[in-house]
Amino acid sequence: MSKSTNLFSLNHYKQHLVTLTETTSLTEIVIHIGQIGLTSVNDVLVVVDAFTQAKQLSDKSESLRLHLSLFNPTTTAVELEDYASALIKILSQFNNEIIIAPIIGCQRVHIQQDIVIDFYLGNMHSLLKSASNISQMIRHWFACSNTLTPSQSDHIYQQDLLWQLGRLSSNNAQFSFYDKPLDTKNNQLTKAIKQLEYTGFLVADFCSESLNDAIALDERNALRQQLQHEFAYQGPLSINVKQQAQHPKSIGIIGGGIASACLALSLIERGQHVVLYCKDNAIADGASGNKQGAIYPLLTPENGPLSQFFQHAFLYSRQRVNHLINLGHNISHDFCGVLQTGFDDKTTTRLNKIINGYQWPRNIAYAVDAKAASELAGVEINTAAFYYPAGGWICPYEFANACLAQAKASGNIEIRMNCKIDAIQSNADQWQLYSASLSNDNQAKLVGQHAKLVVANGAQLTEFEQTTSIPLSGFRGQVSHVPSQGELSQLKTVICANGYLTPANNGQHCVGASYIKNPQNLDFSLEEQHQNSLKMRQSFPNSQWPDDIDTSHNEARVGIRMVSRDHFPVMGICPDMAELNHRYQQQLESKDKPSLWQSYWQQTPAPIHQGLFVLGGFGSRGLSSAPIVAESLAAQMCGEILPISLLTQTLLSPNRMWMRKLLKGKAI
Repeated sequence: MSKSTNLFSLNHYKQHLVTLTETTSLTEIVIHIGQIGLTSVNDVLVVVDAFTQAKQLSDKSESLRLHLSLFNPTTTAVELEDYASALIKILSQFNNEIIIAPIIGCQRVHIQQDIVIDFYLGNMHSLLKSASNISQMIRHWFACSNTLTPSQSDHIYQQDLLWQLGRLSSNNAQFSFYDKPLDTKNNQLTKAIKQLEYTGFLVADFCSESLNDAIALDERNALRQQLQHEFAYQGPLSINVKQQAQHPKSIGIIGGGIASACLALSLIERGQHVVLYCKDNAIADGASGNKQGAIYPLLTPENGPLSQFFQHAFLYSRQRVNHLINLGHNISHDFCGVLQTGFDDKTTTRLNKIINGYQWPRNIAYAVDAKAASELAGVEINTAAFYYPAGGWICPYEFANACLAQAKASGNIEIRMNCKIDAIQSNADQWQLYSASLSNDNQAKLVGQHAKLVVANGAQLTEFEQTTSIPLSGFRGQVSHVPSQGELSQLKTVICANGYLTPANNGQHCVGASYIKNPQNLDFSLEEQHQNSLKMRQSFPNSQWPDDIDTSHNEARVGIRMVSRDHFPVMGICPDMAELNHRYQQQLESKDKPSLWQSYWQQTPAPIHQGLFVLGGFGSRGLSSAPIVAESLAAQMCGEILPISLLTQTLLSPNRMWMRKLLKGKAI
């Protein structure tokens, strides 16, 4: 991009962003814009500079944020690879640790505290259709001039795609071309403007009309209603922003682990007030309290929705950790890579299916032979492995504390420690929280009330009357802490085989973990400690270094992890199971055809507890998945676009297990 063109881009962006900041109401703190196409690595810098200058010229609150949704059509594997590489070069100017992988979907990046960019990779039409119907609409679309070339224009400026743009846009959203002056005699430009006007857009610098076409706006609303109708079975896709403004009081969060801490930070970044209730005297004293936890994506041979979700989630977690560290927070970690091996015929066969089942992006994972695996690990592996170069380990409780420390520095948050919530109750439009721990007579005492409440308390998530039916199971896990000695001290990567083993931190390694369903207690187990001492010996019987794993000091930590049958976490509005079962009983007693009830469950909004949300079920993968799920829930609660697709949103839905059966006419 030439200097003159770059100046044109900056001035063009700044002109429109100044207007957007001036027209933003005092209740709004985010300007959401969209961009189609990317002409050079400087484009993102232009957006950042333009918003920074526009914000300086605005008299609005300093908390004003910019949210950019950037679509650059990429369909082939080569295009994905090239685009991802270009984005990494762009982002290296902000943070060298940010990784963009050539995978389909949205990858959310926090450029700086007041700028978030969603990079969409893949077929643009499919990506637009998979974006949630939001309340906080896109205010302005920018398109670079290369979208007007014949090869691009016929694909982008066609009605099906533009209607999806319109669905995500405010009624008065404008559309403009930004990187260089346009030839008004260009036939592609003329056709594009005609299609844009037909779908309800005002094309800046070309349209004299000040109002959008009413028929087009009705069509947009019809598309939004159609989408809501299509996903009615899972409840509202997002929360109405106008309703949000009517309930300015704080949002309550029950829980003090990674998930609740990440959620608190994501809500604070959106200008919300948060009260967090933690039953312990320290943050992350439950399953998030381990000294070291492995972080790497869960992959499957077919690279289905679960595998795709974890790749995006893993990259976002890495970014969140690095962002907090760059802000000055201390989080012990090492993205030293993760080596995964089989430890018997069954697991080795499974791992080989994963390796050979899909052409994985190299910055996600790749296969290595025994020699390379040993060189990477620093100890003798003696077997081929699957290597996750961007993986590693993180101290979970330091991560949680950093999130809350940043939340305190950025906004209004109250953290109430030693406050166990024993019951919650709906009263009018408020959720009331009761605790016996703060009462002298051990009677439940009202300790808070919130229009919106999130239950994110890990192993206790299903203990409330409203959440008891959430299909999660608890598994006990004991992690052993062993001294770094002998060959073991040379370990350089995390190893995942029969259990996991981390490189040393402060002279100790973590090895584990046990996995016991329906745990009876959290007491130290000598048997589980001994089992942990054998895990690496069983995995690498021909190597000597596992003999250096000494668990005899009996240093360990026990936690309970909540797991779902399909391995997805749960996130979203809490289903009202009493009402759902009532309707189901009516179905059983009726003489209607099963197809009528299938249609009913598909088209009728699922019964929910209004204003009550759940967040949990992360199992042993909380470090890899909790940050993106918490960010998605915060976006949903605030009426913003989510960084996950509609499909993923349904897969995370707390009522998914029952609705899958009801939609098929099966018994629950």
